[in-house]
Amino acid sequence: MKKIILFSLLLSIAFGATAQDSFKKYGMKSCIAKKITTTGGHVTEGTVYIDNYGAFECDIQTIDVPGFITYDMGVLTRKDRIWTFNINEGKVQSKESPNPLSDFNLLEITDEMAQKYEMKDLGEEEILGKKCRKISYVVMQNRKRVDWTVWAYKGFPLKTIVKQRRQESVIEVTEFKENVPIPKDILNLIPE
Repeated sequence: MKKIILFSLLLSIAFGATAQDSFKKYGMKSCIAKKITTTGGHVTEGTVYIDNYGAFECDIQTIDVPGFITYDMGVLTRKDRIWTFNINEGKVQSKESPNPLSDFNLLEITDEMAQKYEMKDLGEEEILGKKCRKISYVVMQNRKRVDWTVWAYKGFPLKTIVKQRRQESVIEVTEFKENVPIPKDILNLIPE
């Protein structure tokens, strides 16, 4: 279960960060989005923080194993680098790596990207009162097909369905605020 949640986190945040300073991943300067992820009947809550049009992105989920442990885990992206991390009792443990999906951008879909990820435009739908573009695409992860459907507002997914084999995860934003300041403790969670 933990692997599936981490995999969903990794892929949901990894898409689109880029090394080009002029490039925008999202059509908003910043946002804070509260979300719920449901995988196999297990529900986790989390928050996504976006700053500088997506040059900084942090996705944190609280993992609660009743009677055993509660901790935060997440993924932080700064342009073309990505960190997976755990926060337990105030201590941050992280691992850095290149962002494998740095060419992915739902705000500006190129023909090359559409072909590479088998993207399909499924029209428009409203989520949280926002007009969203519904898009499906495929990502190969360790030679396994992962099917994605997202409802993107200004390039940011307000709803996501991820299917791999018989496993399905649904990520739904429950509260969304754009162009708001990001807390300094989040911005400094993992020093540059």
